[in-house]
Amino acid sequence: MTFARTTVLALLLLGLSAFNTGCTNEDAIGVSSSNINGRPFFELFEGNDGEYYFNLVATNHEVVLSSEGYTSRAGALSGILSVLDNGGESENFELREAINGQFYFVLKAGNGKIIGMSELYSTKGNATRGIGDTADVTGDYLAFLATRKGARFTVFEGTNGLYYFNLKARNGEIVLQSQAYSSESAAMNGTFAVSEAGVSSNNYDIKTSADGGAYFNLRAGNNEIIGTSEIYYSKSNARRARNSIMALLPKVEML
Repeated sequence: MTFARTTVLALLLLGLSAFNTGCTNEDAIGVSSSNINGRPFFELFEGNDGEYYFNLVATNHEVVLSSEGYTSRAGALSGILSVLDNGGESENFELREAINGQFYFVLKAGNGKIIGMSELYSTKGNATRGIGDTADVTGDYLAFLATRKGARFTVFEGTNGLYYFNLKARNGEIVLQSQAYSSESAAMNGTFAVSEAGVSSNNYDIKTSADGGAYFNLRAGNNEIIGTSEIYYSKSNARRARNSIMALLPKVEML
């Protein structure tokens, strides 16, 4: 079954050491174990080598696809987007035989670049079935994204060709809007920056708008504005909205 990727965010290979040097998934980024039961998910984490990796994990918590290392979180997020674009079609996988006679498969992007790799399988038949299972897991994840509700980030392309994100509260109301980003993965990375910086009141600047109302900007550690609120009637209302976002962010699943 073919799924179109919906850009909605609320968003370990052990067999092949070339894809796992220096990795640990003890500190997965953006996923809470309390909210992943009954659905597939991505693990995004920083390895001991300082690079970023991701795993695609099935509903039964089995890792079905793992990435190579990326030098930045934005790069790993770009890899996840590529999995969503390519992983739902079995023809995008390539079955290979390892030097020890076991089998594995890789997922390739349209340019031929390897996006992810499977574990080792004892037989060719098992690896072939693993390809079908991984395509199904990708489709299940896309279906989950398409129906996701509650507090979440949404990433979208503007009419100007640039990318933006909104933070939505549980009722669907937009409570924070982003600046423009040149790529979808950069906008996704911005959502992680909001999740990190937005839990501290020190990172918010409350401003007076031209019409006498109030709004706030959220700044990252580098002092760059990464989110702006709507305009409120008063600064006290803006502060209450800021406090609501601070309480909301720890509960928002990123992937």
